[in-house]
Amino acid sequence: MDERTVIERTKGLPATVDSLASDLAGLGVRPGDVLIIHSSLSALGWVCGGAVAVIEALERAVGPTGTLVMPTQSGGLTDPLNWRNPPVPEEWKDLIRQTMPAYDPARTPTHRMGVVAETFRTWPGAVRSRHPFLSFVARGPRAKEICAEHSLDFGLGEGSPLARVYDLDGFVLLLGVGHASNTSLHLAEHRARYPSKRETTSGAPILVDGSRAWIATRDLGLSCDDFVELGAAFGAEPGNTRTAKVGAGIGLLMRQRALVDFAVQWMETHRGPARDLSAIHVRDVTAPDRAEWVRLRHSLWPRHNEGELGAEIDRLLADQGAATFVAEVPSGHLCGVIEVALRDAAEGCTTHPVGYIEGWYVDPEFRGRGVGCRLAEAGEAWARSRGCVEMASDTTPEYPDGPAAHAAAGYHRVLVTFHFRKSL
Repeated sequence: MDERTVIERTKGLPATVDSLASDLAGLGVRPGDVLIIHSSLSALGWVCGGAVAVIEALERAVGPTGTLVMPTQSGGLTDPLNWRNPPVPEEWKDLIRQTMPAYDPARTPTHRMGVVAETFRTWPGAVRSRHPFLSFVARGPRAKEICAEHSLDFGLGEGSPLARVYDLDGFVLLLGVGHASNTSLHLAEHRARYPSKRETTSGAPILVDGSRAWIATRDLGLSCDDFVELGAAFGAEPGNTRTAKVGAGIGLLMRQRALVDFAVQWMETHRGPARDLSAIHVRDVTAPDRAEWVRLRHSLWPRHNEGELGAEIDRLLADQGAATFVAEVPSGHLCGVIEVALRDAAEGCTTHPVGYIEGWYVDPEFRGRGVGCRLAEAGEAWARSRGCVEMASDTTPEYPDGPAAHAAAGYHRVLVTFHFRKSL
């Protein structure tokens, strides 16, 4: 938001260090608090002194015995293989890995974290953690304890500053932003058990004994798609969230431990409980599956007659350049099917062939149990064995659950609304 618009939207006098500190105290921020902050400067109205004034007000609110923490992530220091918004040409990726400057806590800027976090990153006495793209910065008596041992693997999990704030029973403060920006909910993703939970890989350049080195990192396929809904459910319970005006915006204050514990249970319920799926068998399709395959397809595509569907299935059974995998329940019925094929490298903008999901169906009775993800894994393993480094898939508005299903399996929306990709 440009400064003229912020001025026009600010009613009454602008915010100052004194007024912001008073507002924070009214919200419930107390001396000695450990506070992890997410903020939007423009949402607070016109602030005399900008980001510097906001930080000074926060320091005044927690006092010399309190500790401030902010995420200072730098997403541009990840493996370009995973870049989607926007992607880069395949022929650039090796060059990027070879030449990208190494992460330096003192020099590497934040990326899309806001001006307050970027200003706090260089604040005198601030301590920044060592993770190359999921770093945090803290200042106060507990800063080193929070940031000193930031694990390179699962950087928002148990070895992260988020978990140290949890250990210290700290608070989350949202200044002019909502729960979509609430990084602490990613700690809950690491602790919760739900069927779509999957491990991912990335990489980044770091300094090792003063020399640049490219390292591989492990992580989870994280998603904030349901954070707004989760945050509303948490806030609906009495006593969980304090709300008050801060400047011209709204501040939300909550105990991080209560939030994370609530979110773990919420995710396990709403992202599908972790059920035992050992009784469901995912395997290659066989000719005797034809009738069940037709039945499942017809239940999802009732506008097509069974003859048309059967002819399409016969074509797929005979296609040596494609593969189909089915999910079978003990009764012998099929509860899901995925159909995959190869596409030309040129079409996928890569030097390798691209695996493509031609069709992906799960019986409504079995959705939310991870069946679709297991089918996707089978299709991806087939594509990987044929030299693919990427999968692609499309859906349409006809299937409103399609984007959520792709996201649960680790696919990322690319450019157009209903096209999805995933690195293998």
